[in-house]
Amino acid sequence: MQIKKEMIHFRRVRLDDLSQIYDWLTNDPEVKRFWGYAHQGPYEEVTREFERYVNGDEPTEPYLILYGETSIGYIQTFQWIDYPEYEQYVDLSHAASIDLFIGLSEFRNKGLGSSIISRFLRDYVFADPSVVRCVINPEVSNSAAIRVYEKVGYRIIKTVQDISGEPGPVHFMSIERDPFISNNDE
Repeated sequence: MQIKKEMIHFRRVRLDDLSQIYDWLTNDPEVKRFWGYAHQGPYEEVTREFERYVNGDEPTEPYLILYGETSIGYIQTFQWIDYPEYEQYVDLSHAASIDLFIGLSEFRNKGLGSSIISRFLRDYVFADPSVVRCVINPEVSNSAAIRVYEKVGYRIIKTVQDISGEPGPVHFMSIERDPFISNNDE
């Protein structure tokens, strides 16, 4: 399959998308490895968190990653100010974050990750003028994701061995708005 990066776009998650997200989180081995560990159980339990995002009850903005009209994954963004307990690890002032996964295996390892992240940073995260950096915290063992983040321009700023709610050590990685935007004007 020839992948065309310009076919990537995003759409806010709707309640009727939760069954697809549930399927990815609970059945796909790659997604389960880094996301699904925290999302096992019955449908209502697993999707409750995402339902709160959709309804605006939680400060996370959920999106589907689309390739044309096909849902291929999930991406979310939030402001770190809403999670002040993480300030003890790194400077998170004026920072947002993203989390994502590609849920359809036929779209993995095709070079889409960096395009997805770059486009989402430009069109959503850094579209907010109050956001000066995007800080993420992938697990140290998630080497494939770390390589993709580095390709986009993220740099490791700190490694933390033990964070409550995380299954293992994480790298805090950051990308600054101004250099990113300067290098990614289309």
